[in-house]
Parts: sequence; C-alpha cells; structure tokens
Amino acid sequence: MATMLSTPLWLTGPAPARCGVWRIDLDQPMTDALRAGLSPAERARKQRFVFARDRNRFGIAHAALRELLAQRTGLDGALIELTEGPLGKPMLAVAGPHFNLSHSQGLGVIAMSDDREVGIDVEVLRPMSDRVLMARTYFTPAEQAALEHLEARDALSAERAFFVCWTRKEACLKALGLGLQLATDGFEVGIDALSGDACELDVETLDGVERLRLQSFTCGLDGVGALALRIPRVPTLSEPACTDGAHAPKNDLA
Repeated sequence: MATMLSTPLWLTGPAPARCGVWRIDLDQPMTDALRAGLSPAERARKQRFVFARDRNRFGIAHAALRELLAQRTGLDGALIELTEGPLGKPMLAVAGPHFNLSHSQGLGVIAMSDDREVGIDVEVLRPMSDRVLMARTYFTPAEQAALEHLEARDALSAERAFFVCWTRKEACLKALGLGLQLATDGFEVGIDALSGDACELDVETLDGVERLRLQSFTCGLDGVGALALRIPRVPTLSEPACTDGAHAPKNDLA
C-alpha cells in the first residue's frame, strides 16, 4: 500500500517496551486496492453492514491492521492468515506479534506487542443517560461511589470518567482474551486515570491470578482509550523496562 492508513499514537506517559499503538481515521476512503487486500471472510463480513459508512469503517480498520501486520512480519498483508483464540480473540495463525483492534464511531486504534498479550479499547466521548445504571452493573462498588459523587458535581467530568473506567476494563478483558467470561465488577481500575501513568494490577480469573500493566490515553479532544499488557507470571531478568513515550525505541511505533 502506498499510503499509511494509520498514524503512530504516542502515549502520554511511560509506555511498555516493544509495544506500539496506532490511530486510524476510519472515515478515510476505501479504495478498490484496499478492498482487494481484505480476506474473503472480511469482505463478506463487511458487506453484512447495512449502512455504507459502517461498511467503510470496518474495511479501513481491517485494511490498516493487515498493513501493520505486513510491516511487522514481512509478509504480504493480503495473504496473512488470521484465526481466533478459544474465546474468539483474533490472532495470527502463525507465530508473530500479538495485536488488538478497537473502534468507536470514526475512530480506530490498533495495539501490537512483540512478546505480550495485548488489549486495547477506545471510546468517543458522548452523552449516555444510563451511565449510572451501567456503572452499577459493570463497576466495583468503589468505582460506582466515585462516579456518583462526580455526577453530583460535574456531569461532563462524570461522562469522561465513565468512559475512562469502561475502556480500562475492556482493555483488561481483551488482554486476557476472556471477553464476557470475567465479571468486570470483580476488579478495580479506577475512574480517573488520564495522567498517563501506567499501573499494574492483579485480576483473579478461573485459571488463577493474572497481572496486567494498564495505561489510559487520549485521542484528540473527544476520545479516550486504554492499553493493557499481560505480564508473565514468572518475572525474568530480561523483563523489559517501561520507558517514557517520548524516548521509546524508534521501532516501537514504526
């Protein structure tokens, strides 16, 4: 492909080594060449969307993913074979980088890691009249209380805080590859985490306790997201150190 569909998104604080995050404008034009680069299954799935805008956004997201995978693997993007994990998480059919894709309206993000399971989620900020009810279902009691306290003082801040917490939980689920198998009200991520600082947390699953490295980020003025990396259960001396995004190795986001 002659034109890059995605642009590197530098996180606003320490970023895990050997992990890159890219932002995608999903409303850019879908050309015949990009369409031809999708797999038959992706083209069929794309056509099932009712609205042309949604078909375009799906196509651009998956074309951008194939473009980045081609750069990382050296393979022809159109020939890269994708499969799914036991609970439906997309992955390469052969050895290669871990990746994850998320989108909200016209905004998309992709994360790739050379050696860690990765999860990413993004949301465009928007009014949600039922966010308090949703928080009571999906957030911990402490997160619910913090959000309700904020609702009473500043509705706009509460709106952002809701999506910060939501994206952090979604990123964790996606990094673990568990989807809805894990209750999101069973682990704490907080509602105010846009300072750019990364944190580590333990999440209890049916297979034991998993440790994740979690970081929130912004996408322009109206998008918030979160990146989660799965940390090996047994640390080693070769465990990569986190570096400030401004000084990350050049190939992190290349």
